[in-house]
Amino acid sequence: MLEDSYRYFEEKNRKEIVSRYENLLRKRKPFFFDVDDFESIIEFYIEQNKFSNAFEATNIASNLFPSSPEIKLKKAQLLLDKGKPIEAISELKVALLHDSKNFEIFLMLGITYLNLNNFKEAIRQFEECINYLPAEIKKDEIFFSIGFHIGHTNKIALAIKYLNKSLEINPENIDSLSEIAFCYARVFNYNKSIECYLKAIDLDPFLEFNWFNLGLVYFKIENFEKAIESFDFALAIDPKYLSAYLAKANCFMLLEKYSEAIEVYKEYLNYDKEYADVYYYIGECFEKIKNIDAAKEYYEKTIHKNENHTEALLSLGIIKMYLHDFPGSLICLTKLVLINNENHEAQYYLAELYYKTGMYEEALPHIEIAIKIAPEEVDYILLQSELYQALGLIRKSINVLKDGYFSVEEKAPVLYQLAGLYILSKNNYKAAYCLKQAIRADSTLINNFLKIFPQAKKNKYFKGLLNL
Repeated sequence: MLEDSYRYFEEKNRKEIVSRYENLLRKRKPFFFDVDDFESIIEFYIEQNKFSNAFEATNIASNLFPSSPEIKLKKAQLLLDKGKPIEAISELKVALLHDSKNFEIFLMLGITYLNLNNFKEAIRQFEECINYLPAEIKKDEIFFSIGFHIGHTNKIALAIKYLNKSLEINPENIDSLSEIAFCYARVFNYNKSIECYLKAIDLDPFLEFNWFNLGLVYFKIENFEKAIESFDFALAIDPKYLSAYLAKANCFMLLEKYSEAIEVYKEYLNYDKEYADVYYYIGECFEKIKNIDAAKEYYEKTIHKNENHTEALLSLGIIKMYLHDFPGSLICLTKLVLINNENHEAQYYLAELYYKTGMYEEALPHIEIAIKIAPEEVDYILLQSELYQALGLIRKSINVLKDGYFSVEEKAPVLYQLAGLYILSKNNYKAAYCLKQAIRADSTLINNFLKIFPQAKKNKYFKGLLNL
């Protein structure tokens, strides 16, 4: 209670100092504040994210107190935040001339050298910081600070080293446990990461970000049930933890529990109705459970929130095509191609739309672009072949398949299509050879082949092969 009262009066006093400072500055009257007052003013502006005001106060204070290491330190922090590490180092070196054993200056120098990717010098400064630590300063917190900043430069092994030193001094340092757990996850040591997160949670079970990060680790090892449980704990502590809703719903999607995923996404929308992707994810889930009308509705809602949402335009365009709403499909797919001409799926489905509506010549440029971008896609090669076949260009249709055979990942569909085209060309020998190779590659596609080329059933030449 006493501590709370002290903080209240301290904050009130700081606001009074800032108010007096701003009033004198506005009236351009001469004023004097001591170093502690200026530190309070600068800290107030930083906390309020008023960095230009903080920098102005720092410059005024520097002119009044040119030898103050505290003001130099504040100015260096602001310079670093502005992306000026060289200028920050200059200020810090001047500060050292006036206070050569100030651990905070060495700590700030180490952080600044990290920003310059000078790790050798950064570590030297950090070690100097540790050497000059006063007895009243908690050493584990300094090791945590060093490990935290090193971790954010992707030197994970080195960060873990300093965080372990923090935990050796104080095994119950929650900040260090949380950070080292995060670092272990980044180097794929998921078991150690889980162990550290659980220790941190045992010490304080009401930190929602630890539950959330634990859930992410379970997610990475595909333990989706545990991940969902962790996200639920995070949401129990903070019902507005939006990232936890998205992560939880994603788990349900990967478990193919699409109805549950829809419910979680709808919970998210109780707090944020503007994120277009959530409407798209709900549409995806409805499509997975074959509720096409609901899927269509949510894809349309996605586009209402973001008219250039490429995934929603593609999905809606495909649905409308298969519902025979060809004009609606054409609008979606054409718009998508205008947004991104390199979207090979959009080019393919636009070609398929033209094919379905008998506009074969219009389809060809789109399928050519799709194949150029993704030559490994067997459906693209097959559609191009079918287009030439529909135009009566059987020889060209065959050549498309022969050329594409070596690029595609799935060989069997190409071989079946070649066999059918050779049948149409009365080349029974080549047709039999391709059909035999196709059956060896994937015999499950034979029924589909016979639907497209029923004449193969009646041809005695293939009878024994088909029975086999």
